[in-house]
Amino acid sequence: MSVSLGVFARKALAEEETREETSISASVVRAIRCYLNDKGLARPGWRFPSFLRDQGPSEEVELELSIDDGLWGSLEEEARSQGVSVRQMLEHAVLYFAAELNAGRVTQRILVDGEEESRGERR
Repeated sequence: MSVSLGVFARKALAEEETREETSISASVVRAIRCYLNDKGLARPGWRFPSFLRDQGPSEEVELELSIDDGLWGSLEEEARSQGVSVRQMLEHAVLYFAAELNAGRVTQRILVDGEEESRGERR
């Protein structure tokens, strides 16, 4: 299936693709799964921000997405539930996923820095 994704969201997945040695399609599918799996957890930033409803990315890239119908249908259903387009929901899911990846790296850096500090090491 062919979908549009904002350039910013596409770039947000670049590090994920490099680190995991995966395709953009696989990264987008992981983003959708992560986003939908977090439904009901009341995590900050999960819902589509209301102030962005009337906005879209200024530049978009087209990409081919290999996704099963059930997962895509769940994304469409969530978009309807939140009152946004599927394209907006896809973009939001990708940015949410990128933020989750970055949060994990920040946590990891904090733990490493704390261990070094407790041993009296400094960078």
